[in-house]
Amino acid sequence: MRLTAAAAVVGLVAAGVVWSAAPPAAAENPLCSSVSADSAPDAVTLGAGPLAQLDVAAAQQLVDRSAPAGPPVRVAVLDSGVDDAHVPVVASHSVAGSGPPAYFHGTAVAGLVAGQPRDDGTGVGLAPAAQVVDVRVYDGVDEQDGATLTPDRLAAGLEWVAAHAADLHVRVANVSLAVDPSPRLAAAVRAVQRAGVVVVAAAGNRPQEGEPFDDDFADGSAAPGEDAAGILFPAGYPGVVTVSSTADGSGVADVTQYVVPNSRTTVAAPTFDAVSYGLDGRPCVLEPLATSWAAAEVSGVLALVCQRFPDEVAAQVVARLVHTANGRPDTRSPLVGAGVVQPVEALTRQLDPARSGAVERAVAAPHPSPTARAPEPPDDVLAGVRGDAVWWGLLGGGVLVVALLVRPVLARRRARG
Repeated sequence: MRLTAAAAVVGLVAAGVVWSAAPPAAAENPLCSSVSADSAPDAVTLGAGPLAQLDVAAAQQLVDRSAPAGPPVRVAVLDSGVDDAHVPVVASHSVAGSGPPAYFHGTAVAGLVAGQPRDDGTGVGLAPAAQVVDVRVYDGVDEQDGATLTPDRLAAGLEWVAAHAADLHVRVANVSLAVDPSPRLAAAVRAVQRAGVVVVAAAGNRPQEGEPFDDDFADGSAAPGEDAAGILFPAGYPGVVTVSSTADGSGVADVTQYVVPNSRTTVAAPTFDAVSYGLDGRPCVLEPLATSWAAAEVSGVLALVCQRFPDEVAAQVVARLVHTANGRPDTRSPLVGAGVVQPVEALTRQLDPARSGAVERAVAAPHPSPTARAPEPPDDVLAGVRGDAVWWGLLGGGVLVVALLVRPVLARRRARG
């Protein structure tokens, strides 16, 4: 079995895309992948990016106004570790390495979920009132460092989340990673789901030559019948919310240059011009069109939904996410699933999902009133009299006619006599 190191995160899931056209505006800003703890303090000039496209500010205000009082929603981020300078980390666990994070990816993902606003008030995280549980499952991209990403390390992190989900009040587990399948990993995903936690995973980026999984996918764009569902995990496991990235706002005509079709895709989110935090503690721009960032954004949306509906189980909050996306939940696309997530709709649409996640289609309820009928005609008290008068009229008329016919005959008889 191919061991998928953290390089898979860089090339396949995190970003690692090569723009064939002119570089986007994001390239003029500091990239999260290039900053470190001692980087020069470059400024980010971008605005809200995907947060504006998804109307996240309105969704956050809805939650602030209408969510019942209660503890913050907690999201487990299984990744390369999180720098907590601008991300509210409440608990940490590592199965790979120790000390400050050495790789930016986990911090960028956590920032998209719950990063605090920038100094000028511009938003970063979709759910800044949520809290992060940092679960480090790899430590870098160096194959020789002994702490690269493997299915077993990811499984170990998920097993820890399953064991501590109840006492840490974890509602969502974000896995912006892709590895090979394994029996242990499948069991760990099921354990997290049984603990009542929604597992969110990246659908997968198109790998570049020399990157993990590059022999599984066509180079440049999708080949006929291409499907990542049986290749990339945990996105391929049942019940996982698998998230793809859209090209919204980027000007890219063919999104399959950067993401792979995946028949397990649940929903999608835009990622172009997304801003998060880097290892230098400052805002930075994320490489565009990456399913890692899309998965993090959807985890943030789910955190908002959980805050608004704290008594609903995992299947119910997922149903709200899927049935309010801008596509069709019954006909899912391998690139966008049920469509692009709509946070405000997920928080406000009148749905009543069952605990199984089933959502009844809206139908008109039967009215208790009897079927309308034409009014009965009123009783006619003179009907009998009028009927008799008609008959008497006819009889009298008949007698008169007979009399007129007989009269000339009688007159002639009297004349002869």
